Amino acid sequence: MSDSREQRIVRGEPNDRGWVDLTLSPGESLLGQAPSGDAQPLLTFIHISDLHICDAQSPARIELMDRFADPHHPMSAVVPFVGAYRAQEIMTTQTLEAMVRTVNSIQHGFHSEKPVDFVLATGDVTDNAQANELDWYFTLMDGGLVHPDSGDTAKWEGVASTEPATYDRSYWNPEGTPEGCEDDFPRSLYGFPQVPGLTSAVRKPFTATGVKHRWFATHGNHDALLQGTVPHDETLIAISTGDQRLKELAPDLDLAQVFGGWNMVGPARYASPQGGTFISQTGDARRKFNGPSDWANLHLACDHDGHGLTQVNADEGTKYWTRDIGDFVLISLDTVNIHGGWQGSLDETQFTWLKNILNQSQGKKCILFSHHPLQTLFNDYAPEAADRRVAREEIEEELLKHDCIIAWFAGHDHDNRIRYVGTEGVNGFWHILTASLIDWPQQGRVIEILRDGDDLVIATSVFDHDSPLDLETATSDLDDPINLAGLSRALSANHWQRRKENEFHNELPAGEPTDRNRYLRLPLNR
Repeated sequence: MSDSREQRIVRGEPNDRGWVDLTLSPGESLLGQAPSGDAQPLLTFIHISDLHICDAQSPARIELMDRFADPHHPMSAVVPFVGAYRAQEIMTTQTLEAMVRTVNSIQHGFHSEKPVDFVLATGDVTDNAQANELDWYFTLMDGGLVHPDSGDTAKWEGVASTEPATYDRSYWNPEGTPEGCEDDFPRSLYGFPQVPGLTSAVRKPFTATGVKHRWFATHGNHDALLQGTVPHDETLIAISTGDQRLKELAPDLDLAQVFGGWNMVGPARYASPQGGTFISQTGDARRKFNGPSDWANLHLACDHDGHGLTQVNADEGTKYWTRDIGDFVLISLDTVNIHGGWQGSLDETQFTWLKNILNQSQGKKCILFSHHPLQTLFNDYAPEAADRRVAREEIEEELLKHDCIIAWFAGHDHDNRIRYVGTEGVNGFWHILTASLIDWPQQGRVIEILRDGDDLVIATSVFDHDSPLDLETATSDLDDPINLAGLSRALSANHWQRRKENEFHNELPAGEPTDRNRYLRLPLNR
C-alpha cells in the first residue's frame, strides 16, 4: 500500500506538450494535535468514493458532449469542464481491483491495532446507471470472474475506433491512427501515449479478489441517472440496449439549448439525436437501466447483511439506511434527485426519517454518509405533482440542532476536502470528502475515531492504490489488471481539460495538506 504518511505520489514537471510523469515525494505527517498514548480506539473504517464502473462501449453514453470543453475548442472558454468522457474510463474495473487489493492490505488503523470495522463506498459506483455496470461492481466488491465487456465481445466498439469511417480525433486512440487519418488531439496536442493492444486488454475477463472486510454502500447520482444527470425513459432505454450510437449532433442544433438541458438542477435532458449521424454497433440487453428497487434487491441478494440496505429498502424502492456499530450510529442518506440534475437534495419523507433517527440517538454518536456533500445539496427541483425537495439550508439548520453528529463523509466532487460545519466548540461536525477512483489522484481514506480524555479524535489519512507509477511498467504486461490501474492513474493525472486554469484545475482534487492527513478534534460534551 502506498501510505501517504510515508511517501506521496505527485505529478512531475510537464514536458513540451504538457504531459507529466508521476513520481514519489516525501510523505505527510498528520496535522493537528495527535491523540495521547492511552487514547481509546473506538472505530476504524475505510472510505472510498466515485468508483464510476463504466461500460465505455454503451451507446447511451454521450461522450461527444465532452469536446466542447477541450482547451483547443472554440467553446472552451465558456465550457470549463463536462466530464462525459475520460481517456482512462476504459480501465475502471481494473482500477477498482487495484484499490480492493490495497484496501485488503489494511488490516487495522495506523494509530492503533484496532481492526478495520468496515469499508464504505459513497456512491457513483457505476457511471451510467446500467445493469451490467452494477453487475461488474458487485463482482469486483465480492470477488469472482468479472468480464468487463459488452456488445460484440470479439471486438472493441467504443469511441476511439480504429476504423477510418468512424475514427474521431477528439478521443484518445491508444491503438494509433488509422491509415489516411490525422493523429488524435490527445496524442498530438497533449502528449498522450500510444498503447497498442489496450482496447483488447481492457475487455479481458479477470478474477476479482473481493473486499475481505465488511462493506457498506451509499447511493449516488450516476447510480440512478444517465451520466448522473438525466432520468431514463423508453427512448433512452431503446438507445442503451440498441445497436445505434450517436456519432455527431445535427449540424444546425442550438448548442446553447443543448447545454441548457445538461443541468446541475433539474429538469435535465439529453441532447436530441434528431438529425444526427449514427454508427452501427452490437446491441446488448444487459445495458438496461437500473430500476428503483434494483439497488436494494441486488445488494441484499449478494449478502445477507445487505451492505447496509434492508428489505424495507427493496419493498419501498428507497436507498437510505441506518446501522448501529458499538457506540456509533451510521446514517447513509440518498441525496440523488430522481427528477434530474447532477446536484442533490433530500426527499421530504427521508428528511423526516433523518430527524427521527437523530432524535432517537441519545447517548450515541452519529456519522452521516452521503454521495453529495452539503454544499451541493441545492437541486430542489420537483415536478408539480411531486413532493418538495429539501435543500442545504434547511438540512444544515436541522443538523446543527443535534450534538450527536460528529462527522459527515461524502464524495461527488472528486476531491479531498475537510471543513467544519457549525461553530467549533459550540456546535457542528467535521465534513470530510474523499477523492474519486476515476479522476486524479484516485485515493481512499483510512479513518480512526478515538476517545482521548474529554475529546473525540478523528484521525484521517489518504492512501493510493498499489500499482505502477511509470508508463513503461504499466504498459509492459497489459494482461495484468494492476498494470492497467497504474496506466489509468497516469492518464487521470494528465486530463487535458483539467490543465486549464479554472476551478477544475488538475491539482485541486488532491486537496491542500489540511484536506488529507489530519487529526480532527471534537469535545465529547458540548
